[in-house]
Amino acid sequence: MLNENSIQILQSIVNITNSVILSYPVTTIQNQDRNVLGNIDLSVVDDQFEEYGIFNLSSFLTALSVLESPTISIDNKVIVAQDADSIIRFVTSSPSSLADFTTNPEKITSTIQSQSVLEIDIDTELINRIRKGAGVFKTLKDLFIIKEGDKITLKTGNKESFARQDNSYTITLSPTMNVGNDFSIAIPIDNFLSLPSMDFKLSVKEKNGNYRVTMTNDIFQFVLAVIA
Repeated sequence: MLNENSIQILQSIVNITNSVILSYPVTTIQNQDRNVLGNIDLSVVDDQFEEYGIFNLSSFLTALSVLESPTISIDNKVIVAQDADSIIRFVTSSPSSLADFTTNPEKITSTIQSQSVLEIDIDTELINRIRKGAGVFKTLKDLFIIKEGDKITLKTGNKESFARQDNSYTITLSPTMNVGNDFSIAIPIDNFLSLPSMDFKLSVKEKNGNYRVTMTNDIFQFVLAVIA
């Protein structure tokens, strides 16, 4: 339970949520605004364990950082981490007290499995380019996904803008799958950049004119709400 790989997974979700109910094999998380939902398949990186909660994830990870390659176990609902000469005890939280920080994993799975109208490979380098582009124009709050025939672009901007022109940063991409009508949708760029810096498949789902954006790989399944 909580080996080096699963600790790295926890470090990668702190920007999404600071409270988590760790469940095996699938842990489900959501951000404060409930517009980023995620399933984490911990069976890929860890062994089976009993469910428990961590209310202050950043505090827990900071405590672990003072240890050298710690071994971790749970003793009477207390996480015990120790290295050669140090030991840290961290009290877990009741899963029932953290219900606001999780959701039904099937809600995410059903969206992931629904029909896609667009699929794009998003690698770590591209995420870092978008992060740098967003840093240049700090007033831009949204990330647009624009489909115009075979031309697919990601563009920073503001959906709610009265200006005739805005600063922007645009990347043209090659889709792996592209069907259906043209569209221009936007998600909060902070939601996109809160995700782990990893390789993902970005998919756009459409049903009756309503869109969702999903980001998936072998470990994570994320659903990002589109700005209405």
